[in-house]
Amino acid sequence: MTEPVIFGRPWFDESEEELVVRTLRSGWIGQGPLVQAFERRFAVYVGAEHAVATSSCTAALHLSLVACGVGPGDEVITTPFTFVATVNAIEHVGATPVLVDIAPGTLNVSPAAVESAITERTRAIMPVHFGGYPLDVEGFDSLAKRHDLWVIEDAAHAVGGVAARRRIGASRHDRLLTCFSFYPNKSLAAPEGGAVTLADRELAGRIEQLRLHGLDSDAWKRYTDSDYRPSLAIARGFKYNWTDLQAAVGLAQLEKLEGFLAAREYLASRYDELLEPVEGVRARPRPAPGLAVRHALHLYQVEVNGPPAGRDRVVGRMRANGIGAAVHYIAVHRHPYYQRRFGALDLPTSDWASDHLLTVPLQVHMTERDVERVVHELRVALGAC
Repeated sequence: MTEPVIFGRPWFDESEEELVVRTLRSGWIGQGPLVQAFERRFAVYVGAEHAVATSSCTAALHLSLVACGVGPGDEVITTPFTFVATVNAIEHVGATPVLVDIAPGTLNVSPAAVESAITERTRAIMPVHFGGYPLDVEGFDSLAKRHDLWVIEDAAHAVGGVAARRRIGASRHDRLLTCFSFYPNKSLAAPEGGAVTLADRELAGRIEQLRLHGLDSDAWKRYTDSDYRPSLAIARGFKYNWTDLQAAVGLAQLEKLEGFLAAREYLASRYDELLEPVEGVRARPRPAPGLAVRHALHLYQVEVNGPPAGRDRVVGRMRANGIGAAVHYIAVHRHPYYQRRFGALDLPTSDWASDHLLTVPLQVHMTERDVERVVHELRVALGAC
């Protein structure tokens, strides 16, 4: 039987195995020296002053909002075209999500659209680098400065991306926090995990405390300190810490990340070529990689012409034939909970994207033959549906 072409499959080898085995043999698998090592190296990689590792990107978003003092009575402007975790995090702090429609070319919210939604209750902006397409970071920085707002970037899709000649997550100002995901289908994969990068040392320290019950010291610090000192809760915290066992995988992945991104760029270029003559679909536009901007290519998407049901039938047929096609995403305001929460909203571009976009597999185990097979099965599915 022909092997399926999986949507997201991480690349692990002896480097991850060695670090995991060493961690197990050390007897210390919780938050400890490897988490600290990853935080230092990840901060250097993206160009940030500080990085704080968390149990997930969702945890990073939630902790960022809490650390910035966002809560009941506040509004946070964000995108409807994202995974529900983005908006859930806003809800969990008691703030009100304000959804602004996306731009057709990037599928990201624009600074101009966000500015039109700002009120006296607006406390923060939570834009998303959707699919890895970089945001207009300079525009958001200027907007935040004019209106004295926090910017909490959801960069779950964007590790390794570049915007305005800096890696996404680089420190640009003290009111910026950037949240990353290390979920198994991401370019930097781990057994779950996330991180916040930021410039403000005091704010980073607050997130470090909040991620582990609000305690003034963690277990590793207590273990390595020769003097006894009780841990005291100085804030109402959470259980959102990362572990050395997860960081062992993350450290090895970080060393390979640039190679992973280059492989994804090559495979994406082959998709571009093969899809050009295919009728009924169009590859989503993206900027060419360079020093000023780099799409992180978490997702490779195509637009499917015709009614929404046709797109869904194409996805179903491809999956039945061993191709890990998917839909990213159904806009947040169309989920049952948020339909009840927001009522009817006029967000035409997000509605269009929800109905017409299809994601094809893009991961570093794929070969050119795999790309050819995916395009062939897409063509067959389009013809049948």
